[in-house]
Amino acid sequence: MPLVAACDLLGLTCPVNGRAAVVNGVRVPVVAGRVALRDLIAARTPFTLTFDARSRTAVVSTPPTVNMIAVPWMRAEQDWGLSLNPPYRGPLRAQRGAPERAPSRLRRYVLTSGGEALGGVTLLGHLRAGVVGPVGVLNVVGAQAPSLPDTPNRDPGCGARPRCEGCADVRAPWVLAAVEAAR
Repeated sequence: MPLVAACDLLGLTCPVNGRAAVVNGVRVPVVAGRVALRDLIAARTPFTLTFDARSRTAVVSTPPTVNMIAVPWMRAEQDWGLSLNPPYRGPLRAQRGAPERAPSRLRRYVLTSGGEALGGVTLLGHLRAGVVGPVGVLNVVGAQAPSLPDTPNRDPGCGARPRCEGCADVRAPWVLAAVEAAR
């Protein structure tokens, strides 16, 4: 994963020193501007990582002591006026969903909890400059996407079920799912 995007995503400071980034006092190898997400997570961060190689999906879990609203990728809170309902903090598994007749830029996904009810899911995806315009944008879809009179947000969320399906934009180098606990 690109070092800058990975550090921004996790709210980490990652100064580069030679062929490594120094994260929380730990040297993390950097090759051609890229870093292994598992190495970054292992650098004394409070996160845990689960990776499904088949679907190429990484799930980064956040302990209750970390306020993810404060990290840079949640600038969407200021940009879009978003405010997450209580976040889901339990175990989460993500995998690729069954193929369907969807536009080629969308990929189905399935989120599964450890049996707890899930609420809304908001996908934040970074689209690089040149994909949809001259500058990079943060694409917001799902429960917290803006609702406008001509394009109302009708996202059903997970409906308080332990399993939820949806679509993510494959043009984004990373897509982050902010999952809410069911009320």
